[in-house]
Amino acid sequence: MNLPRLPVAEWVDALVKWLQTYFAPFFALISGIIEPTTRFFERLLTTLPPIYMIILLTLLVWLFSRFRIALFTLLGFLFIVHLGLWSASVETLALVLTSTLLSVIIGIPLGLWAGRSERVKKILFPVLDLMQTMPAFVYLIPAVFFFALGPVPAVIASVIFAMPPTIRMTSLGLRQVAEELKEVAHAFGATSWQRLMKVEIPLAKSTILAGINQTIMLSLSMVVISSMIGAGGLGNKVLNAISRLQVGKGFEAGLAIVIIAIVLDRVTQNMGKVTKKDERHASRLGRWRNWLAGAIGLVLVGLSVLAYNPIGDNDKQVKLTYVNWDSEVASTHVVKKVLEKQGYQVELIETEAGPMWAGVASGSADAHVAAWLPATSKSYADRYKGQYEDLGVNLRDTYLGLVVPKYVSIQSIEDLNANKGRFEGKIIGIEPGSGIMQSTEKALKEYGLDFQLVAGSDKAMTASLDKAYQQKKWIVITGWEPHWKFNKYELKFLKDPKKIYSTGENIHTIARKGLKEEKPEVYRILDRFYWTKKDMGEVMLKIQEGKTPDQAAEEWIREHPEKVKQWTQ
Repeated sequence: MNLPRLPVAEWVDALVKWLQTYFAPFFALISGIIEPTTRFFERLLTTLPPIYMIILLTLLVWLFSRFRIALFTLLGFLFIVHLGLWSASVETLALVLTSTLLSVIIGIPLGLWAGRSERVKKILFPVLDLMQTMPAFVYLIPAVFFFALGPVPAVIASVIFAMPPTIRMTSLGLRQVAEELKEVAHAFGATSWQRLMKVEIPLAKSTILAGINQTIMLSLSMVVISSMIGAGGLGNKVLNAISRLQVGKGFEAGLAIVIIAIVLDRVTQNMGKVTKKDERHASRLGRWRNWLAGAIGLVLVGLSVLAYNPIGDNDKQVKLTYVNWDSEVASTHVVKKVLEKQGYQVELIETEAGPMWAGVASGSADAHVAAWLPATSKSYADRYKGQYEDLGVNLRDTYLGLVVPKYVSIQSIEDLNANKGRFEGKIIGIEPGSGIMQSTEKALKEYGLDFQLVAGSDKAMTASLDKAYQQKKWIVITGWEPHWKFNKYELKFLKDPKKIYSTGENIHTIARKGLKEEKPEVYRILDRFYWTKKDMGEVMLKIQEGKTPDQAAEEWIREHPEKVKQWTQ
């Protein structure tokens, strides 16, 4: 029996579009609250040099927990600095603190309400069930649509994902308070508010703190996932390591996340537990502990005042967004270095193709140099038409299609089905949101290919190619030129009789509306940015040989002063 399909996806898309249209001021208000809060925590944690901030945090941990935990904090954070991950850790901590703060502000009142009202509990808890069982990645989709890129959508997704434990545990804590104690308070003439504040909440404190502890842990896990939408921090380091197959770098970032998680977990756990040993410890320190608490309080107030005042000239800050493809890594880092030499502070936001376009269209990013037109990026260019400015071509005559090693005897996409077994029925692709993957999905239908399109990343694709190439196995991948793999391996494009893939495409620079008026020098440099496939290939090859993208870009700029001069004058 063929039942008509409910258009759930279409309904959701229509709802999102309606909310974007009529609730834009509300979303702008939320962004105006969250982004300054996140930036405040970042500035607060970077006001002092790392070593002094770590000492301050260690003393703070000691005040709220035990000496062993404080010692672990000191050694753990020093280890993070040693790994060169302190800046990324600060970004992650700022996101976690903001997410937790909002979760507590919203969650505790709702938990108190649910703890006192059975009707509210019956309405609220099914919603919490949905929030907790929904896959975490799903929250990134509406967050990007409503808040584009950066810390704001990351915090929103984290709050939705991490808030339920605070609500549940607060409600549970209130319900666990003995009725006899409530009746005693009532007998002594306490009002409902007095019973809540002086009897129920104090007795439920440990349960409430346990809920906050879970919220902090969930926030930390979510802000790592949110690196996919440009949240930055340690999550971005992990994402880079995954996409570039750098096991060691990923392990280092993972260790930093574990250290932060242990510190936050132990501190919040100990805040809810006061043992006799802790009481003896506090009485033994006595006045010294009070003086220390006062001194730390004064230092934090002073740092907060400094952090509240924005640092730096906003006109000199530029945000570039890009996708982690080798070609875009090369071009974006070259532009970054050129702008930095002109005195600008450049922030790079790594994300997927869809959020990259959404970020520029919404104004949360200034530009990207990764629009493959007229075909590959057409769906995004059409979706956000009128919301960005196309500055024209920055690289000409690219080529896209399905690629095989030259030792593979077939010549056309039409020959793939006849050799399915030799290819193991797989086409190795890159990120699922990219234009070439959309074209490949179309090719599967148009050519009737009985193949599985395997999504992954640029690095995962080239790693699969390298393994197959060394063993002379047959493999077919999604490929484009310019790319360093054509310099390292002998490859060929399969013929495309049905013209599914675009040939002779150009890469365009896309800027946000208003950039020309607000930052004319940046706009001019981006508008003049133009180079060749040979230029891009040089940078990609340097990166492939082991240099960092920044080092490769810096070296290329040194070797081509005349070309850079054409962009900046």
